[in-house]
Amino acid sequence: MLFEKKIATKAGLAAALLLAASASFAETSRDYTLSCSAGGFTGTAYVTAVRNGNLLSVFATDYKINSPSSSASRSEANLNMRIWGSSTNQNTDWDKTNKNLQQDGVKRKIRIAQSITEPRLGSVEFEFVFDRKGSDPRCFTKEMIPAF
Repeated sequence: MLFEKKIATKAGLAAALLLAASASFAETSRDYTLSCSAGGFTGTAYVTAVRNGNLLSVFATDYKINSPSSSASRSEANLNMRIWGSSTNQNTDWDKTNKNLQQDGVKRKIRIAQSITEPRLGSVEFEFVFDRKGSDPRCFTKEMIPAF
């Protein structure tokens, strides 16, 4: 009987350790909304940050651009994204969209993704390049992403 209790206790401890280890390596995510404005335009990026161990992945899932009425029908805006890690103090290269984003105030799907090895503090930065006749206004927005 004592032997069976010891085995049951060891099996219970092993299961608890396995669950704890699985939870520590589980993917966790947080959503962020980043906006900036320039020249009468406002760009908004909708982002999901995912941590899986030391890997930080950032996904831009949607965007919205509000523009002055004179530029609402134009569709050559850009959205560029990069991420930064505090461990190396380095940025990834800019991931750039094609010059084809709508500026009509409608939330639209987009897919930009980048990953970096970063166990601690990271950040995501966006550059919006709006489309208007003449020089194109641009703005930047950044969000710090702590370990979670």
